[in-house]
Parts: sequence; structure tokens; C-alpha cells
Amino acid sequence: MTYRFIKDLITHKIKFGTGFEKELQRITVLNNCSKEELYELKSMELVKLYRNAFENSTFYKRFYQKHGLNLNSVRDLSDLSKIPILTKPKVKEYGKEMLTKSKFTVFKAYSSGTSGTPLQVYRDFNSTIKENAYVYFFQAMHGYKLGDRVVSLRGTLDRNAFSHHDRVNNVLYLSSFHLKKDRINEYYKAIKEFRPKVIQAYPSSMHILATELYKLDKELHIPIAFTSSEVLHDFQKTIIEKVLNTKIFDWYGNAERTVALGQRQDSLYRELPLYSHVEVEDKHLITTSFVNSVFPLIRYKVDDVIRLASNCKDECIVEKIEGRDDDYIVLKNGHRIGRLDLAFKKIKRLLAAQIIQKKKDEIYVNFIPDQGFSNSDLNSIEKNLRGLIGLECGILFEKIESNQLIRTKKGKFNLVISRLNGS
Repeated sequence: MTYRFIKDLITHKIKFGTGFEKELQRITVLNNCSKEELYELKSMELVKLYRNAFENSTFYKRFYQKHGLNLNSVRDLSDLSKIPILTKPKVKEYGKEMLTKSKFTVFKAYSSGTSGTPLQVYRDFNSTIKENAYVYFFQAMHGYKLGDRVVSLRGTLDRNAFSHHDRVNNVLYLSSFHLKKDRINEYYKAIKEFRPKVIQAYPSSMHILATELYKLDKELHIPIAFTSSEVLHDFQKTIIEKVLNTKIFDWYGNAERTVALGQRQDSLYRELPLYSHVEVEDKHLITTSFVNSVFPLIRYKVDDVIRLASNCKDECIVEKIEGRDDDYIVLKNGHRIGRLDLAFKKIKRLLAAQIIQKKKDEIYVNFIPDQGFSNSDLNSIEKNLRGLIGLECGILFEKIESNQLIRTKKGKFNLVISRLNGS
């Protein structure tokens, strides 16, 4: 046995061992609970979480006492509004003081840092097992079973490796860093020979794969696709599902692990049972996590902007994850304009687009055209953008290739790249 095989085997035993099985059974039972039962369970979890934070975290005791709260201020979920909202800058500043256990019992993790310095968060073994179980429960809901063939394009491999077949978990890892036109046949051959049931990737990586295959008039047949970690744009979803002959189910979570929303067959995002409690305020999620008691985040405001479904009543049903707070362009008068993906929504001969802003009176639109793309399509995009941003902002267009789309160090894609601060 090779070192890599032994490492994969050990990882599998840890990730999908007894703790995972117990957690998965718990989630399965929770999924069959009524709304009333889940409300009572959330109340119990909130009280336990709040008391743990108040008694064992130096930050929370000071923070809550400053706002007039004591150990017994929270008795059920109806008292949630008494608790002050927690923001990312506060977590950045006081993260270590939020811990309820010794720093030697936890390990560090980081957000992607697309909007500045990465946020440092803390997890323990128990919270990691819970996260694994929730992700698997969501994927199993859509037809995946442990042992099914999976191809993964999630930046797991570094730039020095192209592929690795984890035979223990039956996962073919392909590097997302080499996704370029001149190597697309290598990806096509590897995936076709592996015959996966599932593909897992950032939307942008899956989109580049589909776009380059489409240009070569090639297709793959992968029944299930799971995306996460980025906003899934309509123009990406359309070509991915067409070229890969797949159905996409998107998972929305965060590095802080305070929210888990999964797409169902109707493409709407719904909560996973007892992962967290979610409130909505001014198109933002206010989240309270029940999966990580060593680094409790209570009423934590998530930066992403969301759009609720029209049929959302007494539960959080999300129609669209619209992007981070800074996925906007800024006009000279200071107005911030978002939802710019609407400008590209009905352009049929467009494969991809990205907006770059360097000055407040000008934006660059990089685009990848499909066959038959013409000046009339370009005019339609400009007309759509004008309807969103007005006439005072200049618009410059540039045709690019897939490998010229700007991505972060971790390989993530953002529709809007702001360079107003000189970054």
C-alpha cells in the first residue's frame, strides 16, 4: 500500500466513522420532525448555546453584560431579539476570546478572504463531523451514496498535480488550476474514462469545463452536480447542465459554519434541520449556529445578500443568493448597484461575463461569446446595463478566453471585481 492510499484510508475512517453515523441518524430523525417540534428543539439549543457562551467565553460575558443581559436573559427562541447582532469585524477582532474551550483543543480555518483579509475561525473534531454529516445528508437527498463515483474540481490539488484517484472513497480529484483550453482534452478523457455519477466543483470551475467542452462540440454525462462556495449564476447553470447532461444542486454555507441552505428539486434553498437558526433582516441572514459550541457565533450577520422566495411564510426559503455586499459597482454619486447578473440573463449567445471596476465613472465588461454572437447581442448587454446603472458610467467591452476570467487564489469566481481601492 502506498502512503497516499494509507492516508486516504485513515481520512475515510475518521470522516465516516461511528461519530458520523450517529450524527447522520440524528439528522435523519430531525428531518421528520414537525415545525413545532423543531421550534422547541431550537429553543433548547439556543439556551444551551447562550449559557455556554456566557459562562465560558470571556468575550461573550463582557459583550452581553454591556448590553444589559445576564445568564438567565434567554429562556427560549422568542428571546433571541434581546441578543445583539454580531458582525464580521467583531469576530476578526475578538475571535480568540470567543472560544469556550482551550485553544489547544481546536484548530484554525479561514474564509476565502475575497473581500479583504481572510477571517480566522475555529473548529473542533465534533463540529467537523457534524458538518460532514449534514453535507452528506443533503447530497444523499439527491441520489448520492457513499462509494458512488465522484469527480471533484474543488482546488484540493495544488498546481503541481493534475489528478489523484482516492480509491477508498472512489473520488477522482482533478486540479482546477489547469482548467484551460489547451488541456481540456485531458479533463475530458479522465472524466469520460472514470464515468462518475457525481461531479463536485465551484460553479466557476464547472462552468469553464463546460464552456471549453462546448467549444469543441463535446459532452459528458454526469447525472448529479453539486456546487458550493460561490454564487451560482444563471448563465453558468444553463451551459453546465446542457454540456454535462446533469442536474445542479447548490449548497450554500460559509466558513464560519453558521448557515446551511440546500437547493431542492424546485431550485429553492431551504434550511437543513437544526444546523442553525436563520433570521432575515434587510436582505441579509442573521445566523445562529448549533454545530460548533467551542466557537459559538450567535446572531451573526452574513455579508451575502439574499432574495427570499415569494411563498416564504414562517420559514426561511431562499430563491437566490445574490452575492456578497461588495458584489456591486459604485457610481460617482456613491450609489451602489447590484444584481448585475440580470444584464446577461437573456443573452442566448453569451458563454460568460465578468465586470471589472477601476474608476467610479467606468466599468470593463469582459465577455466570452458563443458562435453567432454579434453586435446586436453586445448592444443588448449594454442596453441592459444602462437600465441598471444609468448613462453617466462608461462601459468598455473586451472579448476574452475562459482562462482570462479573474479568480481568487483559491480559484473562486466573482461576477464583479472591484479595484477602486487599487487592489
